[in-house]
Amino acid sequence: MQNAKKRAAISGVATIVLVLPAASFAQSQAPAISPAVLADDQAQETSDPRATGAPADNKEKDGELGKATPLSRIIVPFYELLSPRSRADVGTTTLDQEGFTVRTDGSGDANSALRGLPNVQYQNETDTDAGIDGQKILDTRPELLSISGGRTYENNFIVNGIPTNTVTGSVERYGNSELASDTDTPNADRFYGLHPQTIFVPSDFVNSVTVVDSNASARYGNFQGGVVSYELNKPNTERWTGTASVQVESDKFVSYNIATTDGTNPLERKPPEFTKIKSSLSLSGPINEIFSMIAQYSRTDATTKKQKEYIYYSGDVREDSLKNFLRLQLDARTDYGLFSLEGMVTDYTQGYESPNWRDMQVDVSTRTYAGKLEHSYTFDTLETPLGRILGLTLDTKAVVSHSSTRNQTNSDTARVYQIREGTRTASQWTSSDPDILSWCRLDPTTTTNVICREGGYGANKVQEQTQYLFGQNVTGSIWAGTFEAGFDLTHTNARRARESDFTYYTSVNTLWDARSLGLSQFNCLGSEACGPDQYAVYKSIWAAFDNTTALNSADAWLQLEQTFGWLTVRPGLRLQIDDYQKNINIAPRIAATLAPTDRIELSAGFNRYYDGESLAYAIRDNQPRGQTYIRSHDGSGNVTDDWTMRTPTGVYGNRASDLRTPFTDEWVAGLKVIDPLTDGAFRLRYVNRAMKDQYAAADLGGNVRQLTNSGTGAYESATAEYAKTWNVERFRFLDHLTLTASFTWSAQELSPDSYFYDEDDLLDRILYNGRSYSVAGFSVVTGNMDIPMRAQLAMMTSWYEGRFNLGFAANYNFPFTGVEDTGRTQVFEGVRHDVWEDKDFDGTLTVDLHSNLVLLRDGHRTVSLNLVANNLFNEIGNASANNSNPFIKGRSFWLGLSTTF
Repeated sequence: MQNAKKRAAISGVATIVLVLPAASFAQSQAPAISPAVLADDQAQETSDPRATGAPADNKEKDGELGKATPLSRIIVPFYELLSPRSRADVGTTTLDQEGFTVRTDGSGDANSALRGLPNVQYQNETDTDAGIDGQKILDTRPELLSISGGRTYENNFIVNGIPTNTVTGSVERYGNSELASDTDTPNADRFYGLHPQTIFVPSDFVNSVTVVDSNASARYGNFQGGVVSYELNKPNTERWTGTASVQVESDKFVSYNIATTDGTNPLERKPPEFTKIKSSLSLSGPINEIFSMIAQYSRTDATTKKQKEYIYYSGDVREDSLKNFLRLQLDARTDYGLFSLEGMVTDYTQGYESPNWRDMQVDVSTRTYAGKLEHSYTFDTLETPLGRILGLTLDTKAVVSHSSTRNQTNSDTARVYQIREGTRTASQWTSSDPDILSWCRLDPTTTTNVICREGGYGANKVQEQTQYLFGQNVTGSIWAGTFEAGFDLTHTNARRARESDFTYYTSVNTLWDARSLGLSQFNCLGSEACGPDQYAVYKSIWAAFDNTTALNSADAWLQLEQTFGWLTVRPGLRLQIDDYQKNINIAPRIAATLAPTDRIELSAGFNRYYDGESLAYAIRDNQPRGQTYIRSHDGSGNVTDDWTMRTPTGVYGNRASDLRTPFTDEWVAGLKVIDPLTDGAFRLRYVNRAMKDQYAAADLGGNVRQLTNSGTGAYESATAEYAKTWNVERFRFLDHLTLTASFTWSAQELSPDSYFYDEDDLLDRILYNGRSYSVAGFSVVTGNMDIPMRAQLAMMTSWYEGRFNLGFAANYNFPFTGVEDTGRTQVFEGVRHDVWEDKDFDGTLTVDLHSNLVLLRDGHRTVSLNLVANNLFNEIGNASANNSNPFIKGRSFWLGLSTTF
């Protein structure tokens, strides 16, 4: 058994994550090394700074940088969380592998570990359609996160230095609801399955994650929310090792709660039945003295079933999703530095079949390939006219990636049939066509019209991007501190296409409609969508299109960090240019830290962040709208293909010329203190953001909207964090215990006129406090998954020399005032509105449990039993559900086994 120091992780602000394997300040007997970290620990112990590209050790240098203080000694175990790069990183949180693992929800989604961090929002407590259904269960894509008031698509996600952001846009102006189990007819204009991230990171392979929610270094750009940087496991250079795991969740492990407003289930709906299986395999080791490699594969299978509507003979429909992740990395440690060749693949597919159609199926998929060639070299001490540079490290990388989201369906034609004409009191006509009645039947509980549908959702659609990136970054120590400079050059090709026309016959004329002619049948004369007792009278055609565009961008940054006695200053500058908007954006960054004693650090900063380069608008320009045509029969009942076009609908216009790049100005203040009584670590922060020149829309008429820079926003937060680890040798069997706590207060305001939401839509309007909103615009104003006040408490314990690890994660949302639909309507300015009013929402406490029990141990070989319990006390919260999907997921369990070898 090995001795090892474990780093404690201070939780971020908002969810009580009582985590599992804990960290210890002392060199006590260590818990068993976790499976995925085993390779990394050995690799890092023997790594050569020249090979890894790490800056040279500068502890002997004069000044404060190398001076050990009580603050640095106590923070060191928390260093990865509180300040991984410098004193100025007061807005940076880094979780090592243990701190990360215990914050996950067991699903395999790496983003789930970030839910409790400072300024990270993920909940929608005011949701009135929160009911769980099969499609939500099947959706195993990463959780959407809002960071420091930014929208969920305004973050910068990075995986092993590879940008993984959807620059083609993940939000649709044609409605943003994803497919649900009871979706009747999908929206023919929108593309389903778009996501802000192109690579779906499995939690089993994460070595560490860094989240920057404020005071970002100049090296980070292209965001208005925050930065999330994942570092995956590295190749083992000492010996061959492997890990394997499997975990299961099913409806048998879930407590479902009825969450309708009146607490009833009037439609007698049954909760979803499902099974999820998550598995992973990792193999790593040295090939020879120079080369080492790692190969990793992860998959998540999910299946569920539902019932077709009665008129389609009530058959069962099985739906499934599959998420695959594959990664290969080859490292070469040479006298010329570390060379690394890496490839990653995400392959995700989610199936949908409509319960209200005979055979409509849609497969939504995302497939991403990413490759990176990287070189890192640390030079010897370098003498320059500007002074001596120590630990000069040059990192060079070339990245190629391709990501594609597709909607594939069973047919590019859809058709409506009618097998009964009737009223509430009487049936007036029924079809006798045996071809239709073989798959669609009458509903015996009503005498009204019965409509049957068959066909597909439309032609296959694709939205994809290909990126080529070349970048360099140089770091080193100079004068009284360090410097950093670098650049990225990126070329992006983007495409959005409907690969063929989609035709939807939307309405019919029956013999009942032509009863005045006394016809026994229609004469189709070979015309389309026509039968003896009915024919299609309307059809809509969505024409094929193929939009392509390209973007070239350049980013450059320069930053110094210098320490003069008590004072550390970090000025920086970032330059951003692209040939789409043709703006030259200069983002200043400045941070200063005062350390009057070795237990106190006071920090302040001002930063500007520009939105990332985006082709979302360009590839949506000139997308054809559905065009409607009409025909009829003549006096003899003859039907031909003589269609007449109704009012021309044209295309969707997306004009984005001569606009400034949206940006956010940020002011930050922070305080880090070592408590003299308990030696616990405190961190207090205040963040104030102003979003300026945000994209908004002006309606030009004719289905054309002009982008403007009139959108605005603001975000403000105050956070407090505390962490303490105790070495508790006096307690029998307990190795150590770590306690973390945090509190967050935040407020946010966004203008409703986002480009992606049609604030001029008059069909669905909301009246609130004397002002009219669209439904989508109102959702922007009232919340970005933000909870005003949250508290977090975390406890991590390790027992029996690491053979048993137990942790709890708890989150408390304080009561707050939100809004709700009153159920009343009112005419306002000539348009009927739904009336919404303020409502007081209750506090919500959720507690999660993580446990790990080592069943067998033989050297490095172990077999462990893992249990994750989410929402331990079966809390419903304030979100509600509708009668169609009345259940909200309560207490749930993941159960699994893992092994190392």
